[in-house]
Parts: sequence; C-alpha cells; structure tokens
Amino acid sequence: MSIANKLYFTVGIMAVLIIIELCTLRFCLHTLSAIRGYVNGEALWSKAQRDASLQLRLYATSGKEVHYRSYLKSMQVPLGDRQERIALQQAKPDLEMARAGLLQGRNHPEDIDEMISLMQNFHEVSYLKRTIYYWEKAEQTLLKLIPISEELHRAIKSGRITPADRIAFTDRIDQINTEITPYEEGFSYTLGEGSRWLENLVFRILFGLALTVEVTGILIAVSISRNIQKGLGEIIAVAKKLARGSLTERVKVSSKDEIGVLGNAFNIMADHLQSTIDRHQVSENNLRSFFNSTRACHLLLDKELKLLYFNQTVLAFAREHCQLELKIGLEPHQWLSASRLKDFTEQCRRAMNGEIIHEEKEITYPDGESFWWSLTYEGARNANGEIIGVTYHAIDITKRVNQEQAIIAQNRSLTEIAHMQSHGMRRPVANIIGLIEMFESDDFKISNEELMLFKKSIYELDDQIRNIIGETQRN
Repeated sequence: MSIANKLYFTVGIMAVLIIIELCTLRFCLHTLSAIRGYVNGEALWSKAQRDASLQLRLYATSGKEVHYRSYLKSMQVPLGDRQERIALQQAKPDLEMARAGLLQGRNHPEDIDEMISLMQNFHEVSYLKRTIYYWEKAEQTLLKLIPISEELHRAIKSGRITPADRIAFTDRIDQINTEITPYEEGFSYTLGEGSRWLENLVFRILFGLALTVEVTGILIAVSISRNIQKGLGEIIAVAKKLARGSLTERVKVSSKDEIGVLGNAFNIMADHLQSTIDRHQVSENNLRSFFNSTRACHLLLDKELKLLYFNQTVLAFAREHCQLELKIGLEPHQWLSASRLKDFTEQCRRAMNGEIIHEEKEITYPDGESFWWSLTYEGARNANGEIIGVTYHAIDITKRVNQEQAIIAQNRSLTEIAHMQSHGMRRPVANIIGLIEMFESDDFKISNEELMLFKKSIYELDDQIRNIIGETQRN
C-alpha cells in the first residue's frame, strides 16, 4: 500500500471511528433525554394520581360535579401512560397507540419518540424491568379508583347517599392512596437508579470510544511513521556506507510503498554505480598498465602545473638520476632544476593555449649523465573538450641520437676515404700503370731511376691503403 493510500486509510478509519462516536453520542443523548422524559412522566403520573384521589375525595364529601370532572381529567394521565405501556408490550408494538398514550399523559411531544425507543431497546434491563413492575403495581392499585368513582357517582346522582356512605367512600379512597404510595416510591427510586446507571454507562461508552479513537489514531500514525522512518533509515544507512566506499551494501526493501520504490531505485542506482566504477577501474588499470609498461615518461599536470599523475618510468628515473621522490601535488620548482624551469613553464602555458609543442633536446642531470629527449607538450582535455591541464611526454632518444652521430661520423670517414682514393691513390696507381706499360714493351730496358720510381709508387700506394684502413677502424 502506498503512503498516500495509508494516509487515506488512516483518515478513513479515523472518520469511521468519529462517525461511530458521534452516532453513539447521539444515541446516548437521546437515551438520556428519554430517561429525563420518563422522570418527568413519573412526576406527572404521581401528581395526576394525587390530584385524582384528592378530587374524588372532594367529590365524595361535597357532591359537586366539578370535582368529579377534575377527577376524570386527572385520571387521563395515568391511563394514557398505561396505554403506552400496553401498546409497547404487545408482540407487535403499536407505535401510534403508544404515541397517543404518551400525549394523553401530558409528555412533551419532542420526548415521545425517544421514550418509545428507550422502552423498546432497554425493556430487558433490570432497572427498567423493576421500574415497569412498580409501574404496573401502581396502575393496578390506581385502577381500583375507577369502580369506586363510578359507584360514588351513581350514588350521588341518585340522591340516596348518606353521610356514613360518604365517610366510607373517603376511607376507601384513602386506603388506595396508602396502598399506591410504596409502588410510587419504588417506581421513582428504581427509575432514578436506572437513570444514574445509564448515565455512567453512557460516560463509559463515550470515554471508551474517545479513547479508542485517540489510541487507534496514535497507533496507526506511529505505525506509519515507524515504517517510513525504518525505510528511510535503511536507505540513509546504506547511503553512508556507499559514501565510505562499501559498494556491496544494498537496501533491504520490506514494503511496496513509495519508500520501497525509493529503496529499489536506490539499489538499482548502487548497482549501476558499482558497475560504472568497476568499468572505470578496469579502464584505469588498463591505462595504468599501459603507461607503466612503456619506457616513455608521462606526466599529467593541472592548470597550476601541479602534478596529477606520473608513471613508474618517471618515478624510477627521478630516483636514479635526480635523487628525487615524486608525489602528487608537487609544483614545477620542486622537481625541476632552475635552468629548465622557465622554459618548461613557458611550453606548458603555450600547450594550455591549444598549441602542441614538439622538441628534442639534451638534458644533463644532477648525477652528471646526459640524455637526449623527444619532448611533447599538449593540452589535457575533459569530456567536453575543455583544457584542464597539460600532458608532458618525454621519450629517451639518446641511443637514436648517438646512432645518428655515429652515422654522420662514418659518412665523414667515407668522404675522407673517397677523397683519399680519388686523390692520394690515383697518382701512385697511375705511375705503376705507366711503368707496367713500359715494362711490356719488347725493347724496354729498365733503369735504376725507373726502378726506384716504381718502388716509390708502390710504397705510396701501401701508405694510402694503410691510411684508409686506419680511418675505417677509427669509425
């Protein structure tokens, strides 16, 4: 369930509980109003009973019709209440008859429906049962007045009533009053107890409902809050571990709400991050392996010309020939000689302006050794093509330069040999050839001078050959 649905569910539960609480409150208020109606009804019943007895007693002593009519009017109240009780105690309650009876009993019209509802819903409650019991007993006693009143009325109308009869009638009326008093007291006392019991019950119900609503709301809010806090706490904890470099950590997803979706997305992001880092690590290792396996020197500097990276070849060379331990962050003046600093800085500045500089030069180091280098300065660019520093590559070309110089020296020797051959050897060879041609003549006779010339030419040729061999051996 999503967090939004959880909140809607919580609001729905709270709304239902509040509606139940309000309905219960309404029911309780109506019930208390019904109790109040019956308390008022009991007061009207008792007053009407006393008035009826009093008017009938006055009628017995005075014989005036007005008292009899007052008696009949007062009797309408208990008779109306009796009609309501009988109508509701039927197998199929007659609600209209009950309403008519309550109206006849002078009950307030707005209390009637609540009084009927109370009688229907709580007639099995012990308090109401006892109340109805006393009510019935009081009615049965009160109904005894009806035949007495009818007999008294006939006697007075006939004119045959005597003073002794009047006294007898009043005694019978007083006796009924005496009999009905305990039932009225029981009715009133039991109704009061029932009213107090119902008030306490209503209070407990309302208190229980209010407590239930509050506790339920708190528990649901705490539950949702703890679930959200638990999910977010798990994500935060894993995020901190990832930040410390523990890339194998993953969020334990325990829900399918927005927190669960966030956890899954976080895990996917972590997987992608780890995969990307692994790929970059492989690429970096391959690049490091390439740069560290080459015999060329490679440096990477930032815009302030501080060292960002150098390969093992540079590190080993600096240790051996400069007695220097390179480390990341060094500035040029910390690892370059003062004689090279200005030129190096200038070339780096040109490279950062977009130039690619190539040069070859001989450099002498503190240990006295000299090396020829092929140097390249080029701007280092990021993925967007922006220059973020300088790459400096140095390739040892000492062997090549030495070979080139040896070749040049050999070329000079060959030129010298060619010169010797073209100038030094041609003269004695020409002399020897000429003498040989003379020797081949039939009439030739060699002289001592010619023999000495031949010998001299041979010696000159031998000297030239020795010079050529010596020149060749030197180169």
